[in-house]
Amino acid sequence: MVHVQDYEVDAMFGVIFDNSGSSHHKNGVIRRFIYGVESWLLCRFDRVSSISPDMIQRAIDKGVPEERIIFFPNWAELDYFLKAQRDSKLLVELGVGSKKRVVLYSGNIGEKQGLETLIEAAEQLQHRDDLVFLIVGEGAGKARIIAKTQALKLTNVVFAPLQPYERLPALLASADCHMVVQKRGVADAVLPSKLTNILAVGGNAVITADPDTSLGLLCAEFPEIAVLVEPESVEALVAGITLALDKPLPNKVALAYAQEHLDKEQILRKFEHNLLELID
Repeated sequence: MVHVQDYEVDAMFGVIFDNSGSSHHKNGVIRRFIYGVESWLLCRFDRVSSISPDMIQRAIDKGVPEERIIFFPNWAELDYFLKAQRDSKLLVELGVGSKKRVVLYSGNIGEKQGLETLIEAAEQLQHRDDLVFLIVGEGAGKARIIAKTQALKLTNVVFAPLQPYERLPALLASADCHMVVQKRGVADAVLPSKLTNILAVGGNAVITADPDTSLGLLCAEFPEIAVLVEPESVEALVAGITLALDKPLPNKVALAYAQEHLDKEQILRKFEHNLLELID
């Protein structure tokens, strides 16, 4: 059995190859070869699980027989996150003034996220003295993002290292607005696991994704669960952040969704039941 958390091949083509200088013909040959290998590998497994209906459909499109597929979504440890409260002491420790409103990005800092757009949004919002952008995490792109921030001489962006899991509920609950950002071409292949915990604390998230992606469809099915904006658009991101900051906390739609769909024990019980049915 294999579990598909992200379609990394699709994400790779969405970010790297579409932005490369290689010829279209060469890209086409490489795509066909790599997709062929991916499909061959997926079809070798007795069972394939994935985290959303759209990602399951993608497995079917890649050749996996539907009867071999199991729905196994991401979960949140609800008891651990639901009671989390804003922690001003933690924010101060991370370099954020206790009275500031916090726009938080927490997670990997790599190519897929396209955090350059977030830094440019911070530049446009630097006139807001009440606002700080807190970027927590590590990754191959961190040095580049820090350099861009320094080049723009921004004083409203703070970087902090990856935090231990036991601090995560308080960190997420301390944000007024959460960033779930990624480049176009990636959002259709990746459903960020960080979103489950954001929803579990009742956070107001700004999600960069097109309407026909998994994230876009989630926002359409559950209005007000998050603010959906166009990927790679600074203007759309600024508008989304401004809108999210005006929404009340906690986000009741997000909390209700988390309680109904993201409970760890409930998901594991259902997965075990589905797996036993397939084995029988």
